[in-house]
Amino acid sequence: MVNSDKKIQLVIVSGQFLYRLGIKTMLSFIDIEPDLVELDSLDNLKSFLLKATNSNFVIISDDVLAYPNQKCINHLKQIHTNSKFMVVGGEMNKFNADICQILSSDSQKELLDKFHDFFFESGSRNFEAGSTMLSEREIDVLKAVALGLSNKEIAEKLFISINTVVTHRKNITEKLGIKTIAGLTVYALMNNFISPEEVNK
Repeated sequence: MVNSDKKIQLVIVSGQFLYRLGIKTMLSFIDIEPDLVELDSLDNLKSFLLKATNSNFVIISDDVLAYPNQKCINHLKQIHTNSKFMVVGGEMNKFNADICQILSSDSQKELLDKFHDFFFESGSRNFEAGSTMLSEREIDVLKAVALGLSNKEIAEKLFISINTVVTHRKNITEKLGIKTIAGLTVYALMNNFISPEEVNK
């Protein structure tokens, strides 16, 4: 699992600015703030990996991949064996099991699942594990936070003091390790505490 005390290094490779922006937006949803390197070509990625000393997460869009894609990814993995790769875009390819692929047809939940699983060890998904750590009242507060209610509105809705709301929010953040409202909203969605329809109201 990603160590929250040490920033991970993430390389985003795409010739398209919009792809890179979208990937950075997804990172904010799962509450990851990496040391970020943005590259716009396969050659630049190869040069970077040849000099890299640390392990990296590499998210690469199919617009810069040489075909066949699997052979290209295998070559990149040989250049830097400690890197983990995700491919964004294109049709479904038969990549090795350790390569994550984002498809244009993926739903919002599938995207979040794939991004989370890419950065966290299998079986250690924070979103699922955390649900057993929260009390019923903390879940009530979490749902209200995810729906955009202020501390005052939460207090009125749940018939508790604002100080109690603040305490619950602090406990939720500490238990889940999620600091942003966007991250808490994703957590609530992935644990079915709220529905996408409620968020979009």
